[in-house]
Amino acid sequence: RSQNCDEKYPTTGIQSKLPIIMKVFIALSLAAASSAAAFVIPNEVGWTKKTSLHAQIDRRAFAAAAGLSFAGAAAPALAIGSYGREADYVPKPEDYKQIYFLGTTLDSLATKVADPAQFEAARKGVVEFNKEPSFYPDYARRFISKSVQKNAGADERVGYVREACAKIGSIQELLEGRQGLEGEAASAEAVKRVRDSQRLIAKFFAESGIEGEEKVTAYIRAHP
Repeated sequence: RSQNCDEKYPTTGIQSKLPIIMKVFIALSLAAASSAAAFVIPNEVGWTKKTSLHAQIDRRAFAAAAGLSFAGAAAPALAIGSYGREADYVPKPEDYKQIYFLGTTLDSLATKVADPAQFEAARKGVVEFNKEPSFYPDYARRFISKSVQKNAGADERVGYVREACAKIGSIQELLEGRQGLEGEAASAEAVKRVRDSQRLIAKFFAESGIEGEEKVTAYIRAHP
């Protein structure tokens, strides 16, 4: 299968092979630049999970369905790599950009769920998000593992991201009317969950030694 893929999608400077649907996502995303566009996606992809391509598409679908813009989509977004454990590790934007992307795009999701007329569009986005619920917690764990040698997954900062993702994921059932709320009541609760998620992500940033980056500092201040 890998050989067939190589023949069908020749290399163009990016390590992974992008099918037509991905190119479409890329083209649309480049046309809708967001506030996180300064975070450039590196050309090489270090994560080799078999479902990585589907995860990329799912997150783009999440963004598109929720009315969001996918930041920095000029190349695949899964440049996680195999993190080492460096005692003097200094966080770099490329190591946490996906968490930043999630946090900033939640503003648009909050706008969607604030309007009951847009519930279905928002719900579709969260459905796509829930297809890969462990992506961001795993990403956060790999980031933390650069400075925490043992059991990085149990680090409370990873827990913030895990909780944030759980809150986002729970919005699906809320918008489907399966949690006893409808209309404006469901809208208010959905907005609260989005904002709570953003505060948790801000807490992750504040406690991870990366508040010195201007965009991150602004994000932390916006979500106390």
